[in-house]
Amino acid sequence: MPNIDFLNQQQLFAILLFLAVFVMAWVLLGLLLRRDENPLKNRLKSPTRSIEVDDIPKEGVFAPLINRISRAAAAPLMPKQREEQSRLRKKLAFAGMYSNSATHLFMGTRIILLLGGLLAGGLIALSLQQPVLSIGAACFVGLLGFTLPLLWLSGRIKARRRKLESSLPDVLDLMVVCVEAGLTLDASIQRVGHEIALAHPEISQELGITHMETRIGLSRIEALRNLGHRTGCSSLQSLAAMLVQAERFGTSIAAALRVFAESLRTKRQYMAEEQAAKTTVKLAFPVVLFIFPTVLVVLGGPAFILFYRSPLFANR
Repeated sequence: MPNIDFLNQQQLFAILLFLAVFVMAWVLLGLLLRRDENPLKNRLKSPTRSIEVDDIPKEGVFAPLINRISRAAAAPLMPKQREEQSRLRKKLAFAGMYSNSATHLFMGTRIILLLGGLLAGGLIALSLQQPVLSIGAACFVGLLGFTLPLLWLSGRIKARRRKLESSLPDVLDLMVVCVEAGLTLDASIQRVGHEIALAHPEISQELGITHMETRIGLSRIEALRNLGHRTGCSSLQSLAAMLVQAERFGTSIAAALRVFAESLRTKRQYMAEEQAAKTTVKLAFPVVLFIFPTVLVVLGGPAFILFYRSPLFANR
């Protein structure tokens, strides 16, 4: 009977190890061989991309079923107060998720991962026939599954803000060209959002939303302010404030955009220099902890072996 349990444990460990390696290999191959991000291929497939049509999320066949499951799962932890709900919607908006069902889907995913983590941790630890270890493993895996969506959301927000800030100087250059060619600010936003969609889809989506808000009756000032508050990006908030002030005081929008784009490039250069200056400090820890001991063992190991085999230690 102990031999059977030992074999079962070995088989379970081998299966889990195989699945983990397979998933990691699949993810790495997907990242390395990602073909849907080829700009030339996307341009040849859809040469006339429309912001107003393509940015609307399309309902799938399983969308109603997923919405029902997420609403049922998110019911226990769904925030009841409006302040908490608005705070959660704001975080999801910062990540680029504007759907009405995004809050239920996010909270439902957390509950499902919590229950799945508890079940998986319990089954894995129960196979070891240790109750204390099984309870601890179940709680740890469940807590990990509950906190993973929050970590993913924070990472997505940071990545989206980084993409928006890096693509903003190019957008401003195109807006300067459009304004100097005689287009209005609203027409420039629409044209730039359409032309920049292939290279920078995130800011293209935001500019498309801003243009749609002006088309449904919002004033330009309110639409620009919503652009800054919706994204949570400090550069876009500064851009919205600058455009509002330029329109209010009657200054040249093209000149203001050119100066703002130059300031953003200078800021980005300073940030790159700051990151480069931090590189030496960041490299000190892996060098001391990993590289230096390895080099010491490789270089000093043979000398230590020869010294140990010398006549000095022969009598011992």
